[in-house]
Amino acid sequence: MADGFMKHSFKQALRASACALSSMTLMASAAAVFPLSAAAQAQEAGQISGKLTNAGTGTPLAGAKILLVETGATTASRNGGRFEFRNVPAGAYTLEVSYIGLSDTTAAVSVAEGQTAEIDVAMSDLMLLDSVVVIGQRASQASGLNQQRVADNLSNVVSADQAGRFPDTNAAEALQRVPGVAINREEKGGEGRYISIRGLDSGLNNFKINGINVAQTDTETRRVPLDVVQADALSKIVVNKTLLPDMDGDGIGGSVELETGSAFDLKDRLIRFNLEGNQNDFADKLGGKVSATYGDTFGADDRFGVLVSAIYNKRHTMGYNNLQDEDYIPYFEQDEGEPVDLSGGNMLIPWWFGLGNFDNERENIGGSIALDYRLDENTSLYLKGSYNRLEDIELSSGFFIIADDDELYQDGVYNPEGGTVYRVRSEYEESVFSNSTLTVGGSTSHNQFVFDYSLGYALGIFEEPNDYEVGFEFELSGPVLYDYSDPFFPQPILSDDDQAAIRDPSNFVLGGNDIDLDDSRDEKYIGQFDVTYEPGISWLSYVKSGFKLQRSERSLFEANVLEAEGDLLLSGAIFEGGLLDTSDIGSPYGSILRLNPSSVKNWREIAEQLVADGVLENAYAGDPLDADSYEATEDIYAGYLMAKAVQGNFEFLGGARVEYLDFTSNGYELIESEDGESVLPRTSKSNNTQFLPRFQVNYRPSDKMVIRGAAYTSLARPEFLFLNAATEIEIEDSNTISAFVGNPDLKPAYAWNFDLGAEYYLNNIGLVSGGVFYKSIDDFIFIDAAPEGETSIPELNARFPGYNIDVETVFNGNRAEVYGAEFAYMNQFTNLPGALGGLGVYGNFTLQETSADTGLEGREDVPFFNAPDYVGTVALTYQKYGIEGNLAYTFRGESLEELGPYLIDKYQQSYETLDGQLRYALNKKTSIYVNAIDILDDGLDPVVNKTLGKEGRYPEDVTFNGRTVTFGVTLEF
Repeated sequence: MADGFMKHSFKQALRASACALSSMTLMASAAAVFPLSAAAQAQEAGQISGKLTNAGTGTPLAGAKILLVETGATTASRNGGRFEFRNVPAGAYTLEVSYIGLSDTTAAVSVAEGQTAEIDVAMSDLMLLDSVVVIGQRASQASGLNQQRVADNLSNVVSADQAGRFPDTNAAEALQRVPGVAINREEKGGEGRYISIRGLDSGLNNFKINGINVAQTDTETRRVPLDVVQADALSKIVVNKTLLPDMDGDGIGGSVELETGSAFDLKDRLIRFNLEGNQNDFADKLGGKVSATYGDTFGADDRFGVLVSAIYNKRHTMGYNNLQDEDYIPYFEQDEGEPVDLSGGNMLIPWWFGLGNFDNERENIGGSIALDYRLDENTSLYLKGSYNRLEDIELSSGFFIIADDDELYQDGVYNPEGGTVYRVRSEYEESVFSNSTLTVGGSTSHNQFVFDYSLGYALGIFEEPNDYEVGFEFELSGPVLYDYSDPFFPQPILSDDDQAAIRDPSNFVLGGNDIDLDDSRDEKYIGQFDVTYEPGISWLSYVKSGFKLQRSERSLFEANVLEAEGDLLLSGAIFEGGLLDTSDIGSPYGSILRLNPSSVKNWREIAEQLVADGVLENAYAGDPLDADSYEATEDIYAGYLMAKAVQGNFEFLGGARVEYLDFTSNGYELIESEDGESVLPRTSKSNNTQFLPRFQVNYRPSDKMVIRGAAYTSLARPEFLFLNAATEIEIEDSNTISAFVGNPDLKPAYAWNFDLGAEYYLNNIGLVSGGVFYKSIDDFIFIDAAPEGETSIPELNARFPGYNIDVETVFNGNRAEVYGAEFAYMNQFTNLPGALGGLGVYGNFTLQETSADTGLEGREDVPFFNAPDYVGTVALTYQKYGIEGNLAYTFRGESLEELGPYLIDKYQQSYETLDGQLRYALNKKTSIYVNAIDILDDGLDPVVNKTLGKEGRYPEDVTFNGRTVTFGVTLEF
């Protein structure tokens, strides 16, 4: 075994070395093309190194465009306001600097042979604007717009302060203000959790924190829950809509970069505290948030910087959840693959339907640290770490009406043979999501070369240490039909006797109950090395090459701990919890029985004691391991080569990236037979190589306008759920076996992407932009839904001779496509008189169309999951006289949530939200504010409304939780 491990490690080392050698060889070849050697140039040329600041505030400015007039070379200021021109011959030069919201500035600088000329440039406010324009929310907007303008690719940049000017709790909700981004809300609390970009679900995009790929906490998919990250824990969010060769291969929708800050971004020492309270409409408890940030520079020439921040946020939400927990079925029996004809008295019936009241306590803990060191004028080093944790404790109470599914039809008509029960149920869940990243790296320049290097580690953990569900049941007198006249609350049609019986606890005995254990872990180890060669030729800005190694070690452990069976009555002091009034949300169900919350929280101890006493039995007394459990490693070796050329007002960027993937899965084989269950280990392996050409053209006719076009490829790797080697085998009788196995040979989805757009930037911190995009995707696979078909496992034939063995697995889908258009507008009306000069507007609107041939029968043309036809935001902003405010209306259309039976799919209905913030500066160091989230939500309209079918007649998952108000104070020292 050790020998095998060494051979495998040696192969990996060879692949890594090959990637590195290939990239560096290409770089050396590119350098050799040019007749003037680096050594010869180094003897003659020097360089310019500078820092750009706001003259009024001293704040470093990132995103400014800087022109070296005499050579025509351009560059952009980075974080901390730093910029450089390399390979500059000795002589006198003029810098022209442009920054949206500030006056254009010129500066003279002289370069001595072989020396570095240091220069600090301070920019002043535009004469036509109030001096307040470059502080507060307008400064934040200006920062984002300037960085977006000078970027080589199409991107949207949201600064932390800009995100903080909206009442958004987490990173997902901050991103919903970006063109083309839609959020998928968490079902109970109503907070944004996942995002889609241009119609592509979260699992089909790329997410990073400080340049390190985020480790997954989702148990089965590649989705990244962004409610783990608080919006005010970040300094900047970048959404890359087009990808360059030096960016990861995955991310068909786009790439999201979450960045924490640096002390070099500050004008001087920063000590900031934020104290906040929050209140949800239905909750009876007040929540709160406290955050603190400290940043400063030290040492000779302030070469060392430290920035640390911490945040704690606790909030209570309460609401109601109307849930159809299984599938709707037609009244008249038919094949699931055929569409339902709802004429002639036919209807759809939820055979598992209920209402729940939830009481959530959500706690976020976050922290970050950034240590930066400028060793000398050529080398800078950094260490950045971040920690984000979300603990969600939920207690829900309610009822389910459940039909026995052993035989739902008799004589072709809905009439469950096993009867229908009314279940009084409660669930207690403790879910913990955590994400940690640590990266160390730096940048070194030497003559015509710039070397960037980093090592990173990311850890994602999902734990559910306590997950209890307990229910007590009463058998109803007959099958239950429903009245759908209320769009949110299907009314079960019960007899008078049943209506009375379901409110009497003495009629109920122990029914469905379950205790589960879930533990998911993802560790990523990442190394990256990039070399940029600047030949000093006017038409060729640079040639760049590099390689990246990433190992992901992922595991999932699922276990069934306890399912209690036996006679146990609801009536009595232990489990009776009185009545729950559901009239808060206009529910027609009135007051319903509920279980004692304290007993539900302690169900594990109670049930284990009852089993120990012999009162109940544990149905999971055998091996509780779930067949979905697995351990997997995914190694990615990537290398790329690219260049940037400039001709007049045109910029040409292009190159290619190659990624090799090696995947190993260690799962389990679960065999079910009349003799019980057995579990055996199972291993599978696969690999693939992807070639990814990418091209970008930018046309800049002026400092205010950019026209961009791009053609590039990207990929999305299949879910671990589908790649897992887990095998489920059922021995049905003496000669028949059915089996289902994962497919590690699934191909990544591969996309060609095309973009064309224009951006015009306004002097008074504004923007007018529009663009179109198209994506053609091969081997597309839906999240949680892949085509299934027959395959074979030869070893099973040898192990089970004489049996007829039917084996099914998952396959790639067929082709999919996305096309759409994005528009954005931002403006500040500073030319208006008096108080009106503080007004501003912001808006964006995206139209998109998605279509996929899934490979599933009858599903040849369906939209993508979480891909609304339209999404947008319109906001009114204000900043003057120490007052800052905004009122933002965000809206989105309906979107496909899940593929359903009978060719009737599940949809998230359209929704809109109106959010507001008002902030007042008491002085330069202290401000107070109030936020209102979902202002128009009085609790009678759902924050989440998922239905079967587009029409919204059949509710699937409908959540009501009302508005939330927060209020706080920010202090700086």
